[in-house]
Amino acid sequence: MQRLKTIIIIMSTYLLLPFISVMSGFSVEAASYDNYVKVGLKYGNNSVQSCTLRSEEGFQLGTAENRGFEAGMPLPAYEKLIITNERGAIVVQDEDGVLLSADLGSNGCIMPANYNYGGILYYENTPYRGGIILLPNSNGTITVINYLMMEHYLYGVLNSEMGYTNSIEALKAQAVAARSFAELSLGKHSEAGFDLCPTTCCQVYRGYSGEYPSILKAVDETKGKMLYHNGAPISAFYFKNSGGYTQNVEDVWSFSRSYLRAVEDKYCPIYPWNITLSYDTIQADLEAAGFRSGTIESVVINERNKTGAVMELKITGSEDTVYLKKDRIRSTLGPTKIKSLMFELTDNGATEAASSWTISNGSSAIKPDSSIFIISGDGVVKKIENNALHAYNGIETIILGKHSSSGITTGKSPTVNFSGYGYGHGVGMAQDSAIEMAKQGFTYDEILEYFYTDIEIK
Repeated sequence: MQRLKTIIIIMSTYLLLPFISVMSGFSVEAASYDNYVKVGLKYGNNSVQSCTLRSEEGFQLGTAENRGFEAGMPLPAYEKLIITNERGAIVVQDEDGVLLSADLGSNGCIMPANYNYGGILYYENTPYRGGIILLPNSNGTITVINYLMMEHYLYGVLNSEMGYTNSIEALKAQAVAARSFAELSLGKHSEAGFDLCPTTCCQVYRGYSGEYPSILKAVDETKGKMLYHNGAPISAFYFKNSGGYTQNVEDVWSFSRSYLRAVEDKYCPIYPWNITLSYDTIQADLEAAGFRSGTIESVVINERNKTGAVMELKITGSEDTVYLKKDRIRSTLGPTKIKSLMFELTDNGATEAASSWTISNGSSAIKPDSSIFIISGDGVVKKIENNALHAYNGIETIILGKHSSSGITTGKSPTVNFSGYGYGHGVGMAQDSAIEMAKQGFTYDEILEYFYTDIEIK
């Protein structure tokens, strides 16, 4: 082995300067695979000065392009490589400081030698499937990218997005949704040199460390399957808990999709939340988002949609009135604080919302929190569930009940209480409900067809 290493060192000195000459000088049969994706591991402010790669089986140098990998120079004798950025060139050395490549090239990729057989490569002692692409930055740092097949990427995503202990049909539904979402998100971070990031901005990715047998099974049993509408892949958004209704996408963001329609979520587990925010905190959040409200005087729910979700929050200040619309409410005040748009407002210490919908015949009224009964033509009396009661004013339909009171703070207290149900943006598949549906015997395709409108799975 030592003799082989010496031979390769000699070859490397003459042939790997630059790396591209190795590519043209070796007649190794290319091993190309479709559907590779680039996942940023270290980039921007987290870019690194240097890094170490390890592979117990040695390495395979090659090129990454067109979502495939073309093998070039094998380095079976090396178990550890040191990577640095030398004046804009990615330099590769062994652990003894012997130069192996003076410039890896813009499309250069380092794979484990056994990448065709499930090989694992370690970046700074963290294991990943696939290989590593290294891009030089002008400030002397390196952007580190994991380059791997889509299915292997999903292996590292599913447990982070839906725990591995859940039912297999729920995990399969998550696999198809995550695959579709990733496919339509490719290139989201193209300016930084990769497709997807490993955070909630795209999907949470943990690499090989995030894999479990149930996760691999869910991905493998849905291999390549995605969601389509009118023959085109869809953006399969998903989130944790609907609070009883999912949302039309245009009621949350600024675009519309016919396959992302609001549905009544009959399988939604109860997910209540409550938070009290001071006026000072709300003012600080507004200022951080670029608004200049001045001292907060009141907070009012101005508008709801037909599911009961808040569409507009009016915040009156001493200098200006701020109108937060749709998901801007959560993004401004904090999505982990305002967990969903299905919420009420009360003054701190108030016993009920200051303004509620009532049912009235013009002379008397009842609150929708009261027990309500209807009498049919033949005299049969039937009780109506409050949260199933709707009202129509000739223009819009609203849901009555405690989930849809208008809620207003009067300014008498320097705090306001947000009380709601659900967690997440509300568009697409509700994961808690998918898990519940799987427990009740629904298959993954039935789950997906429940949350996405007029779609095909293929």
